[in-house]
Amino acid sequence: MITADRVPELRHAVTAAAAAAGLAGEELDDFVLAVNELTTNAVRHGGGSGQLTLCRLGDQLTCQVSDHGTGMTGDVPALPEPTRPGRRGLWLAQHLTAGLVLDNTPTGLTATVTATLSDGSAR
Repeated sequence: MITADRVPELRHAVTAAAAAAGLAGEELDDFVLAVNELTTNAVRHGGGSGQLTLCRLGDQLTCQVSDHGTGMTGDVPALPEPTRPGRRGLWLAQHLTAGLVLDNTPTGLTATVTATLSDGSAR
């Protein structure tokens, strides 16, 4: 379960699991940062808690973060002006991974990011 006090612990766990799956270097850093942004959003905007699921299928590593907030309308927000604080999490998640999918459900929002593993790491 995602809670504010567990965000650092989850970041370390995702780092270890993604590295074990074969992500390394910049791709690992980018994926972990994207997941961290999603978990932080779940706490800040999604009702204070959520659920994180990490899975691997072939050469795809996927992380789903679900929360119990009101969801959102529209697409991923554009990158705001540099002087405007916040509003970068979903933009970062979209641009740092192989894909971001947002799914509004009756119980909240599910955000899914995907990383493509290199040929040598797809076991």
